[in-house]
Amino acid sequence: MTKKQAVQQARRRSFTGQRLAGARAPRVVNISSITHRNARLDFDDLMSRSAYQASRAYDRSKLAAAVFGLELDRRLRAAASPVLSVVAHPGMSRSNLNPRAYQDRGRFERLVARTVLWFLQSSSEQGALPQLHAATAPEVSGGQFFGPSGFKEARGRGVKEARLGAEAADPGTGQRLWTAAEELTGVTYL
Repeated sequence: MTKKQAVQQARRRSFTGQRLAGARAPRVVNISSITHRNARLDFDDLMSRSAYQASRAYDRSKLAAAVFGLELDRRLRAAASPVLSVVAHPGMSRSNLNPRAYQDRGRFERLVARTVLWFLQSSSEQGALPQLHAATAPEVSGGQFFGPSGFKEARGRGVKEARLGAEAADPGTGQRLWTAAEELTGVTYL
């Protein structure tokens, strides 16, 4: 066995089972966004090397996270693993990502964006609730998607099961992304 094969085998072992599956209520939580619903994966350019646009790349990355999390759940179930794979999104919440999104804009635009977003966004703590729920709530099942319970899942003090975009829920897209991820990383999972 080559060193590369040994590393791949160790990664597979640690991911698929022994450590994670041995935990009490083991879960993997992928973090997505409501913007995933507006995105489409470009399998000819998954790395966004041509015609890069930051917002489009972000939306696609969040779609990929949702697709991957749901495909992982399908594969874990097929392997009879006790590990759950769940997806969550924070809604519109204040974070250190927001100022960076507008750093290439003018001073006035940054001020307006910051002011408007301050009123539209929930706190970071409230934005963390869907992820915490997905990771810890005993009633969670694999393949679920959680977000804030408020208006259009954009914010809220509670957590509810969120609406998935059609491409995120498509098993064919999941299989295709999984294969592409294995090819890009050189690691075979499950």
